[in-house]
Amino acid sequence: MKELKAYIDAKAKEAMNKGTHVKSEVIETGKAHVQSDVYDVYSPKQYERTGQLKEQWDTEETANGMNVFPSRRDEDTGKYIPEVIESGNGYSYEFEYYGRARPFVENTRKELAANKGRLADALKQDLKSVGVNVK
Repeated sequence: MKELKAYIDAKAKEAMNKGTHVKSEVIETGKAHVQSDVYDVYSPKQYERTGQLKEQWDTEETANGMNVFPSRRDEDTGKYIPEVIESGNGYSYEFEYYGRARPFVENTRKELAANKGRLADALKQDLKSVGVNVK
């Protein structure tokens, strides 16, 4: 049983990292939360929004599978923008949302956790792409 579990875990990890369905599901859900939790609640007056927070996502392989995360950094300072927006701390100027969290990453996690079937379906597609017959 241990060997079977290890095989299944290895195939799931391979599928997530090589496939596109799980990544796409997480990224598209994240983009929707950037729109609803960040962009739609505040229109900036001190700067022109680039839209890059919504578009810049990355993945990395982990011991248990993979991380999907927003990767937007400020071009001038290198500051990790998602952390500032998520927490509300670290802004360089005061404005309406200064100190107020807009937790788009946490809301993405919550939505995906509440709708596990979406990720399960995506993982099934990725497993098929690495040769595992899944129903």
